Amino acid sequence: MALFSKTKKSESVLPNYQGESLSTAFDRVIFESLSTDEDAYITSLATELMDGHPLVLNFEELQPDPANKIMAFLSGVVFALEGDIIQINKKVFLFARQQEFKDGTLKQFIDEYKD
Repeated sequence: MALFSKTKKSESVLPNYQGESLSTAFDRVIFESLSTDEDAYITSLATELMDGHPLVLNFEELQPDPANKIMAFLSGVVFALEGDIIQINKKVFLFARQQEFKDGTLKQFIDEYKD
Protein backbone atom coordinates (compact mmCIF):
# COMPACT_ATOMS: atom_id res chain seq x y z
CA MET A 1 0.00 0.00 0.00
CA ALA A 2 1.61 3.26 -1.12
CA LEU A 3 1.59 5.93 1.53
CA PHE A 4 1.03 8.77 -0.87
CA SER A 5 -1.69 7.38 -3.12
CA LYS A 6 -4.84 9.46 -3.26
CA THR A 7 -7.46 6.77 -3.73
CA LYS A 8 -10.85 7.08 -2.14
CA LYS A 9 -12.96 4.26 -0.85
CA SER A 10 -16.17 6.05 -1.75
CA GLU A 11 -17.00 8.99 -3.94
CA SER A 12 -19.29 11.66 -2.58
CA VAL A 13 -20.99 14.45 -4.43
CA LEU A 14 -20.21 17.80 -2.91
CA PRO A 15 -22.36 20.90 -3.20
CA ASN A 16 -21.54 23.77 -5.53
CA TYR A 17 -20.84 27.30 -4.35
CA GLN A 18 -21.23 30.09 -6.89
CA GLY A 19 -20.89 27.58 -9.71
CA GLU A 20 -17.69 26.04 -8.33
CA SER A 21 -17.56 22.50 -6.97
CA LEU A 22 -16.31 22.38 -3.38
CA SER A 23 -13.38 20.09 -2.67
CA THR A 24 -12.84 17.86 0.32
CA ALA A 25 -9.95 18.42 2.70
CA PHE A 26 -8.30 15.29 1.31
CA ASP A 27 -8.53 16.73 -2.23
CA ARG A 28 -6.48 19.72 -1.03
CA VAL A 29 -3.75 17.70 0.74
CA ILE A 30 -0.18 18.47 -0.26
CA PHE A 31 2.10 15.42 -0.03
CA GLU A 32 5.80 16.24 0.33
CA SER A 33 8.87 14.14 0.93
CA LEU A 34 11.18 16.66 2.61
CA SER A 35 14.80 16.89 1.52
CA THR A 36 15.73 20.42 2.62
CA ASP A 37 15.09 22.83 5.47
CA GLU A 38 15.56 26.01 3.42
CA ASP A 39 13.63 28.86 4.97
CA ALA A 40 11.83 29.88 1.75
CA TYR A 41 10.61 26.32 1.20
CA ILE A 42 9.38 25.89 4.76
CA THR A 43 7.59 29.24 4.77
CA SER A 44 5.92 28.30 1.47
CA LEU A 45 4.63 25.11 3.14
CA ALA A 46 3.37 27.20 6.07
CA THR A 47 1.55 29.51 3.64
CA GLU A 48 -0.14 26.51 2.01
CA LEU A 49 -1.20 25.28 5.46
CA MET A 50 -2.64 28.71 6.34
CA ASP A 51 -4.50 28.74 3.00
CA GLY A 52 -6.34 25.53 3.90
CA HIS A 53 -4.12 22.87 2.38
CA PRO A 54 -3.39 20.06 4.85
CA LEU A 55 0.21 18.87 4.65
CA VAL A 56 1.39 15.26 4.78
CA LEU A 57 5.14 15.50 5.25
CA ASN A 58 7.62 12.66 5.08
CA PHE A 59 10.77 13.40 7.12
CA GLU A 60 12.66 10.18 6.21
CA GLU A 61 15.34 11.87 4.07
CA LEU A 62 16.22 14.53 6.65
CA GLN A 63 18.79 14.41 9.41
CA PRO A 64 17.46 15.09 12.94
CA ASP A 65 18.50 18.77 13.16
CA PRO A 66 16.79 19.92 9.93
CA ALA A 67 13.76 17.75 10.74
CA ASN A 68 13.50 19.31 14.21
CA LYS A 69 13.77 22.82 12.71
CA ILE A 70 10.87 22.12 10.34
CA MET A 71 8.80 20.40 13.02
CA ALA A 72 9.29 23.30 15.45
CA PHE A 73 8.37 25.93 12.87
CA LEU A 74 5.28 24.14 11.57
CA SER A 75 4.22 23.28 15.13
CA GLY A 76 4.11 27.01 15.83
CA VAL A 77 2.05 27.62 12.71
CA VAL A 78 -0.37 24.82 13.62
CA PHE A 79 -0.66 26.19 17.17
CA ALA A 80 -1.47 29.67 15.86
CA LEU A 81 -4.10 28.19 13.53
CA GLU A 82 -5.55 26.08 16.35
CA GLY A 83 -4.88 22.98 14.25
CA ASP A 84 -3.58 19.49 14.83
CA ILE A 85 -0.50 17.44 14.07
CA ILE A 86 -1.14 13.73 13.61
CA GLN A 87 1.69 11.20 13.42
CA ILE A 88 0.86 8.75 10.65
CA ASN A 89 3.97 6.64 11.06
CA LYS A 90 7.45 7.05 12.51
CA LYS A 91 8.53 9.82 10.13
CA VAL A 92 5.32 10.93 8.40
CA PHE A 93 3.06 13.61 9.90
CA LEU A 94 -0.18 15.34 8.95
CA PHE A 95 -0.43 19.07 9.70
CA ALA A 96 -3.89 20.64 9.33
CA ARG A 97 -6.19 23.35 10.60
CA GLN A 98 -9.04 22.09 12.78
CA GLN A 99 -11.69 22.90 10.19
CA GLU A 100 -10.03 20.56 7.67
CA PHE A 101 -11.15 17.59 9.80
CA LYS A 102 -14.86 18.46 9.63
CA ASP A 103 -15.70 16.64 6.39
CA GLY A 104 -14.19 13.35 7.63
CA THR A 105 -11.89 12.71 4.66
CA LEU A 106 -8.70 13.33 6.66
CA LYS A 107 -9.86 10.97 9.40
CA GLN A 108 -10.53 8.33 6.76
CA PHE A 109 -7.01 8.83 5.36
CA ILE A 110 -5.45 8.62 8.83
CA ASP A 111 -7.40 5.48 9.72
CA GLU A 112 -6.32 3.84 6.47
CA TYR A 113 -2.58 4.61 6.68
CA LYS A 114 -1.70 5.06 10.34
CA ASP A 115 0.58 2.38 11.82
